[in-house]
Amino acid sequence: MARLQAHPSLTPTQERRFLPRWQLPPRLRLSVLAGALSLVACGGGNTVDEPASFKLLPDDLVGAPCAGCREGYLVGQAHDGVALADAEVLLFDATGHSARGRTDAQGRYAIATAGLSGPLLVQVNGLSSGEPVQLHSLAVAVDVGNRAVHVSPLTELMTAFVLGGAPQDLLKQGRVDFMRINATSLRSSQDRVRHLVQSSWSVIAGASAAAHDLRNGEQGPAHQGLGALASLIELQRVASAYRLSGVAGDAVAQAGVQVDPVASSVDAVLPTPSAAQAAALQAGLAALPGLEQSLARFGQLFQRGQAPDARELQAWLAPEFRHTGLDAAAFIEQVLLQAEPGEAPGSSLRGVRFERPRLVQVESADRLRVRVQLSLPAPTLPRSETLWMRKVGDRWLWEGDGLTGLVRVRHLSILGPKPREAADLLALPGMRCAASGTADTRCAVEGGQGDVPSGGQLDYGSPQGEQFGLLAHYRSEAGSWQERLQMARQRTRLLATPSAQVSQHLAFEVDARRIDPRVSQVRVQGTGLPEQGLSLVPAATGQGFEHLALADSPEQDWHALRTDRCLGSVSSTAEHAVCQANWAKAQIGEVYRFSFFDAQGRLLQTQTARLPAPPAPAAELLAQASQWFARFDLQAEPTQQPLYARVLDPERRLQALDYRWAWQAPKGASQQLVGARLELHWGHPDTGAQGQLQQPLSAARLQATGGQVLSTAPLLQAGALPAGALPVWLSARLSSRDANGNLYMHYIAPNNPY
Repeated sequence: MARLQAHPSLTPTQERRFLPRWQLPPRLRLSVLAGALSLVACGGGNTVDEPASFKLLPDDLVGAPCAGCREGYLVGQAHDGVALADAEVLLFDATGHSARGRTDAQGRYAIATAGLSGPLLVQVNGLSSGEPVQLHSLAVAVDVGNRAVHVSPLTELMTAFVLGGAPQDLLKQGRVDFMRINATSLRSSQDRVRHLVQSSWSVIAGASAAAHDLRNGEQGPAHQGLGALASLIELQRVASAYRLSGVAGDAVAQAGVQVDPVASSVDAVLPTPSAAQAAALQAGLAALPGLEQSLARFGQLFQRGQAPDARELQAWLAPEFRHTGLDAAAFIEQVLLQAEPGEAPGSSLRGVRFERPRLVQVESADRLRVRVQLSLPAPTLPRSETLWMRKVGDRWLWEGDGLTGLVRVRHLSILGPKPREAADLLALPGMRCAASGTADTRCAVEGGQGDVPSGGQLDYGSPQGEQFGLLAHYRSEAGSWQERLQMARQRTRLLATPSAQVSQHLAFEVDARRIDPRVSQVRVQGTGLPEQGLSLVPAATGQGFEHLALADSPEQDWHALRTDRCLGSVSSTAEHAVCQANWAKAQIGEVYRFSFFDAQGRLLQTQTARLPAPPAPAAELLAQASQWFARFDLQAEPTQQPLYARVLDPERRLQALDYRWAWQAPKGASQQLVGARLELHWGHPDTGAQGQLQQPLSAARLQATGGQVLSTAPLLQAGALPAGALPVWLSARLSSRDANGNLYMHYIAPNNPY
């Protein structure tokens, strides 16, 4: 009979591979670039506390009169080629005061400005055809009640030019200089933006950018006027600058130009499209309403009480269809007819609406690359698909993106335990550390030393390892496995302070369901990663993970790396410091390359993904945890805490692990609940086998009960443990996301019971 360790059938080395990495927060803290949100206390402009007292001076009036303005309100419209519907709008003034509102279905907003004074910075956080976007604009005092202040990629550039830097960065750093905002600087910045995009304006019926007010001017109908101009450009953040590109089909337009807001002048401009390209762009704009109607017809197939027929769906996919690694048959089965509810690509599309198409690339009037928003019934979050579409007869067929998989990189912040300081542990009476051969250095206190009971040892693990300072496992070689297990339950110690630290990571996501079946490995390369890259592989046989897993631990549902440590579990403090400095170079817009290889090592394709804006620093997230994290609320409920002694109990039946965990949604207005995941790991004392049960829960399922209590019942119903197997680790995680798509996670487990 095999012997059962403190973790059944696991050696200390196996144990490090067994525990999920997302449950192992760091000893080190991450230092990131962003600072607390505090605005420079400087004045400028007229007060808006009493709008009725405004005296409109001709030199201050920039823009056309506003027919829809309201006294004491700042009004406008937010758009990015499509209206930014239900987007969060924030107004900031120089004194640090702010006001908040939301846009309507057409992207329009109206926010009371009582309590604000002087020039205002306008920030909009929303979705552009399903993708997170943040844009800014500026308002002078006389705009309130008199001028509409619109928000678009064009005003984002204007704002950056006026303020001398990306407004998002300046806000976080508390360096917004409101004294720079006046009629003169607004005119100058507008001229610079007009110069940048003049070639795109020429496409729109020969119009001139000089004839349009980019900030206050009438936006016009969808896909016309300023809205059409926004449809023809793409603006992305790259480090402290911007990348501005066009949607024409050639590589030059797609490559675009880099725009530095700190530079005193702008020389580079978008290339002028050829006559043929201009005609295609005009035709592409004209085709968007028909394409939108075609998408609505396709969406009607998902509005019925039953799933669409596969043959009906096939009629909307082109013969050469290939999208995120799947052919037409696989896409229909695994995506369009997926029954599992949730936000992840591949979840149920019942009740979906395909809407708000945005141009990404124009090849001809009948072939467009577009980003489409998939709007699902609340509270499921919208998402996007980017693909080529071709007009055939009265409908637009889906051709797909022609890519090998679906990839993404984003920031992940985890609220978890704060390890006990290594220096304190190493100074404990009887503590000894030793290395055996090529094994890691491990530290332990033998039984009878200090306060450790005799008969075994208290194993603290490796001082360089991620687990050090979380749990000290009691191990014994005496007695039967049942006796050793009971000693482990009773004598293993929790060292960490629960939910007292935020660790920050980069998540490298390769969707395990949306990938070419030939792929056996994906190599990720980019800033912060070792030269040879990071390897991701399909999960171990039988594991239904959402994403490819790290190659060194395919049995774990994990694909993220901490940004305060080196890749690998054991490195010195000095080495971690170097790696942390390298990670710090990964700024907004950083490009990561995902290379797909088959089983023979042949390269199938390389794709790229850009890093979004970072979250707040770890210390700020911890201080405002209730704002950012969906979190469990178990500190006052000790009977509901998944303590090690309760989980590691061979006398308890599986049904005895039926918990009711109270939780709270994030309070921050920009935070959105994503869902939860339950995991139960098991080990077999006789065979040494190990495995896990998983149960994902979407935001809709979490909120369907009408209360905020997470039950383990769905996990226990998901499958039965093998005969003779014992539960050894029970955990749950709650996830939310911010306006940039970054993830925030709080988990509970034996090493973080509340």
